[in-house]
Formats: sequence, structure tokens, C-alpha cells
Amino acid sequence: MLMFGITHILYSSAFGIKPWDLKVGLGIGLVSSFCYTFLYFYLSGPFTYLVAVYVALIGFMGWRAMAGMQLCNDLWTWTKLSACIGSVLFMVSDLTIAVNKFCFPVPYSRVIIMATYYAAQMLIALSAVESKDEEVFIKRK
Repeated sequence: MLMFGITHILYSSAFGIKPWDLKVGLGIGLVSSFCYTFLYFYLSGPFTYLVAVYVALIGFMGWRAMAGMQLCNDLWTWTKLSACIGSVLFMVSDLTIAVNKFCFPVPYSRVIIMATYYAAQMLIALSAVESKDEEVFIKRK
């Protein structure tokens, strides 16, 4: 859990801190709070606090990826969309792990976890590709 938490911090940093888009942040905060409240009744000992911190970290990572997308104007790109979808899939993967581990067995949990996790990693990795190409293109101008 520690290493995945560090990963979410690094992903958040890579997605950037701007734009803020507080509506998206509030939405993710509400979803994260709901998920933690659901999990809380099944947690005991240090997991009560560790899972809270982890949910906050993954929620922050999801917010940063989703806030950067900006579908309502011309600032969105395929790479930002890729980061957004990847972060949502990462959240689904981790929620499935948590429910399966702490609450009750999730049917086909291994398939759900691995499919969403690897798709998330691929999409997040792809989100970095075009950014590098854009920097090279701008430097050539």
C-alpha cells in the first residue's frame, strides 16, 4: 500500500496542479468519501487510518488527471483524456481490491483487478507520449 501511495503522489505531480477545477475536486472528494465510508465498517486497527490516507491519495491523483482534461473547451488532448480514463480505471482497480480484501469476495475480482490495473497503467503511460512530442514540435518552430 505504501508503494502504491507513493505512485499516486508521483502521478499527481506528473498530471500537474493546474487547472484547479474545484467542481471536479468536489465530485472526486464526495466519491472518495462515500467509498471510504463504505469500507470503514469493515476495517480495523491501523487499516482504518491507512486506508483513509490511501483513499485521499488516489482521490487526489484522480482529481489532478480529471481536472487537466477540460472537455468544455479546446484545451483537451488525447493524452489528457488518456490520463483521465487511466486514473479512473486505477481507482476502480484499487476499490475492487479493497472490497475484495476487507469486505466480501467480489466475483471475478482477479480479472477485474488485473484488467483495470494494466489498462490504467497503459493509458497513464500513453498520456506522457504526446506531451514530449509537443515540446519538440514547439522547439522546432
